[in-house]
Amino acid sequence: MMLNEKNININPILFINLIFAFFPISFILGNLIINLNLVLFCIFGVWLLRSKIFKFKFNNTLKIIFSFFLVVFFSTILSFIKSFYFQEYDESIITRLIKSVLFFRFFILLLVIYILSEYDFLNYKYFFVSSAFSAFIISLDVIFQYIFGFNIVGIESYFHYNTSFFGDELISGGFIQNFAFFSILFFIYIFRNNKNYFKLILIPFLITLISLGIMVSGNRMPVVLFLLGLFLIYIFNKKIRKLVLASFLIMTLVFSFIISSDNYWRSGYQSFYDNIRGTITGLFERMQSDEEETLLKEQKERLVYHRDLSGHRKLISTAIETWKLHKVFGNGIKSFREDCRKIIEIQKRGICSNHPHNYYIEVLTDLGIMGLIVVIIIASTFLFYLFKNYRFLGKNNLQSLFLLAATISLFLEVFPIKSSGSIFTTNNATYIILVASIILSHKKLLEGKNLS
Repeated sequence: MMLNEKNININPILFINLIFAFFPISFILGNLIINLNLVLFCIFGVWLLRSKIFKFKFNNTLKIIFSFFLVVFFSTILSFIKSFYFQEYDESIITRLIKSVLFFRFFILLLVIYILSEYDFLNYKYFFVSSAFSAFIISLDVIFQYIFGFNIVGIESYFHYNTSFFGDELISGGFIQNFAFFSILFFIYIFRNNKNYFKLILIPFLITLISLGIMVSGNRMPVVLFLLGLFLIYIFNKKIRKLVLASFLIMTLVFSFIISSDNYWRSGYQSFYDNIRGTITGLFERMQSDEEETLLKEQKERLVYHRDLSGHRKLISTAIETWKLHKVFGNGIKSFREDCRKIIEIQKRGICSNHPHNYYIEVLTDLGIMGLIVVIIIASTFLFYLFKNYRFLGKNNLQSLFLLAATISLFLEVFPIKSSGSIFTTNNATYIILVASIILSHKKLLEGKNLS
């Protein structure tokens, strides 16, 4: 009888951990599977916790994060009221209002993960292993596709992009980069007791393999972010600096060979560099033109718009104009795609898209100054966490390496000047919540109860 009770107690905990560990794999399978995984995890997690949820008290960090979700809902319902009573009614506002309510599911996900961790129900080791091998396998598959023109199940390259199992979605490089540091630091932990010369050869080889997968995927921003992530490992963890330096050396040689021998990659990365430089220069010029209150102001602005600009630079300029329509609370979730059309009609300039391709600009345009203030407060809390726990991230035990992987991954995902997808999509919101929840659970992790 006691054996049966023990099995009943163990199996639900094992099951919830397996569901949680499936998240990296669900990103490969698409948004439908991500949502199903999320709903299943939340429902089963709430059932497992039951009455414990009502005994739980929100800390300040959770309250701040929850306020972001409230701003999303408030901004959208304010847009609905304006559309319904004061402007021409638009049926799309109903869809956006529903999406603002459904967006709360990501906070529920965060809350369930955090409470499960607090009660020691969640063992992050399963997620660590799943993330590590998902990134490694996709890297191998992308390299295979680059060499042969098709991946291991016969999916062909999409134009010059090697997309692995993602088909016509150009996100394989981003996926690898998202989970790359879980993979790298997991393998560093696995081979920590090997002889120095073996580790000095194997780990740089594995890092180079992952970086090569990102590079030949065709996604260029993940390459830059991956290099930045390696630099952060070098800063945080003194014990593995030799491995990082050796990896940089090998990667430089491999990248140089590929770029020098392939005109497509050479021109692609040159144009990428030119776009980054042009975007930064354009923003600086735009700030200068806004500060000059002269009779020639409009002429100068039109000159900035009509130069040979990169797409991102034009999009950011258009986004700034859409923000001016609703400065304080924005126009609600996913409103940029509608407002940018108004700007083009009124000002006869700019370009339109589903989102501005930058998280912070998107928050500014959709949620206004209030949304951006909340995001800045959340970011400040994260920076305070880094400062406070710096010494723990430099250790080589399993808990510290896992936290370091999550910290670097979150930092790269919300890096201010990178181009990005929409923060309000299933893929991006789920990923941010997953890595953020790991960091929020750092106290339990450092106690060693959630990763053993």
